[in-house]
Amino acid sequence: MKTNASHEPIKIKRGLRVWLVYIMLSCFAYVLNVAGPAVTYLRDEITLSFTQGAMHTSALALGMVIMGLFGHFLLRKLPAWKALGLGGIGLGVGGLIFVLGNRPIFTLAGLFLMGAVGSLIVSTNPAILADEMGSQSKVGVSEANTMSSIFSTMAPIAVGYFASKVITWRPAVYIVTSFAFLLGLLILFSPQFSWSGKQTEDDAAKNSITLLGTYWLFWAALVTSISIEFCLIYWSSDYLQAHLAMPKGSATQWVSLFLVGMVVGRYLGSLLLQKHDRFLILFVSVAIGASGFAIFWFGEINVAALVGLFLAGMGVANLYASLVTLSFEVAGSARAAAGSATTLASGVAILLLPFALGSLADLLGIRTAMLLVAALYLVLIALLYSGKNH
Repeated sequence: MKTNASHEPIKIKRGLRVWLVYIMLSCFAYVLNVAGPAVTYLRDEITLSFTQGAMHTSALALGMVIMGLFGHFLLRKLPAWKALGLGGIGLGVGGLIFVLGNRPIFTLAGLFLMGAVGSLIVSTNPAILADEMGSQSKVGVSEANTMSSIFSTMAPIAVGYFASKVITWRPAVYIVTSFAFLLGLLILFSPQFSWSGKQTEDDAAKNSITLLGTYWLFWAALVTSISIEFCLIYWSSDYLQAHLAMPKGSATQWVSLFLVGMVVGRYLGSLLLQKHDRFLILFVSVAIGASGFAIFWFGEINVAALVGLFLAGMGVANLYASLVTLSFEVAGSARAAAGSATTLASGVAILLLPFALGSLADLLGIRTAMLLVAALYLVLIALLYSGKNH
């Protein structure tokens, strides 16, 4: 491992197949980040409370949880590339149901389908990048996440733009999900992506290996870090409107500052991780993120709150990639099981914590409810400390 790391800068091949993985993961990341801003407008259109709005983002996450728990049965029989294509189909069909729905039963179903079938993209992309890039797959994972962050940044901007310029926010969803649908069709029916199940049998064998206790410490830290990220993505717009009386369109678009902070943080992190200990980067990231959140929460003027939001994004940026690589190293040969559990971590985090914050907002107000993020930072510090010393 260390020997390979020293030769990382050698030629890295990024053919069409690698770029397809990057783009598909970016489409899924976009969908995860477009749901919150879109539901902000949907709440007014079909009269939803904070709790009902949180149910929509939770429907997306519930789909991911279901796939994380049971998806390995499908992945044992379906080659990774074809599962990736099916994920694109799920984003397209679910996106269409969501944007056409005029009642909660339809909008919830569309988001659930995007989460359940679309998360096949998350489950399969590490294995595909390992096959396509070999020893350079870590670089691929880092690049894929950086590109995903850029797409994520566009999501709230697109919702705010289309809502103000084109009457409805809906094109911000169906343009990207339709594109993912077309890519999914290409992957499913193109002869260059084999239907051979040979590799899947190896993956199935690895899935039977048990994950050890240390892995679950990092897994819990991963759940906590993703929870912080999506609580801020989903609810910072409502916080800016309620606490600083910011107009809805502006508040929705300013959420992109958090995502811009993530892009900057991931770029800097990809450079620093080559030279510095990951735990040092993790603890520094937590310090930056917690400080940013404090500035955001205490800020009484727009500029202070927005600077805090940007810093919070920078702090969160490297938590996911660092924790995923640490957990995969601890997992050893149980990499397939770890990949499935990683999808579950994302689903659990997005399902529970943004919903809990929304419910608290109905009871206590959005400002007090946002303190849940501060509590999550304390939990994360404790988990990282335990994992480092385990």
